[in-house]
Amino acid sequence: MSCTYTVALGAYLLGSLDPAERTVFERHVSGCGTCRREMVRLAPLPGLLGQVRLEDLELPFDDPEPEPALWPLPPEPGPAPEPDRRRWRLRLLRWRLRWPVLAGAAALVLVLLGGVLLVPRLLDDDPAGPTWRATSTASGAGADVQLVTRSWGTELWMTLRDLPANARCALVVHDRAGRTEIGGWWGTDHPEDERIPGSTSFRVDEIERLDVVVDKRVLVSVRPE
Repeated sequence: MSCTYTVALGAYLLGSLDPAERTVFERHVSGCGTCRREMVRLAPLPGLLGQVRLEDLELPFDDPEPEPALWPLPPEPGPAPEPDRRRWRLRLLRWRLRWPVLAGAAALVLVLLGGVLLVPRLLDDDPAGPTWRATSTASGAGADVQLVTRSWGTELWMTLRDLPANARCALVVHDRAGRTEIGGWWGTDHPEDERIPGSTSFRVDEIERLDVVVDKRVLVSVRPE
């Protein structure tokens, strides 16, 4: 089963929807199991994308040598016209134009396979890992965050209490070296016992604290116990 709203999941997780679009999407997700499962599958992407550097996307590329099957055929015995160099150049040009498309398709297959391998772990009903807890005396908000070590970083499962209604929350992850990442975005209109997924590329032992932020204001900070 599929849902037309899943095309907006990437923009939602990256914080790119405007307030009206975000409200419509969050109301839809609360009643759509397909979108919730897809949101769990894509939850690690914001943290992973935060580690991509511009120079990683500008690697040098050399045109590959054509396959032997594309070499020109030997001339027939006896008198024959000169090889059609124009046709050969056209075939080689087609190969060069097709190569980036084939490479992109191969990369997409690898990404999809990685997602398939990642889904069972993200849907684990009871992942193992330490749980950090905190309640702010200033805002009254509370958070329990379970941290699960993964090969790509840390999977986060949050249970939140006493957050302001109709607000947009962000989880800001700070590591011990002074770096930060956005671990996830979500709306506050949800049951208090609902577990909200997030992720970061930092390892558990690298994380210094987790801040739950609304309108650039930290409602509660969670640290190792």
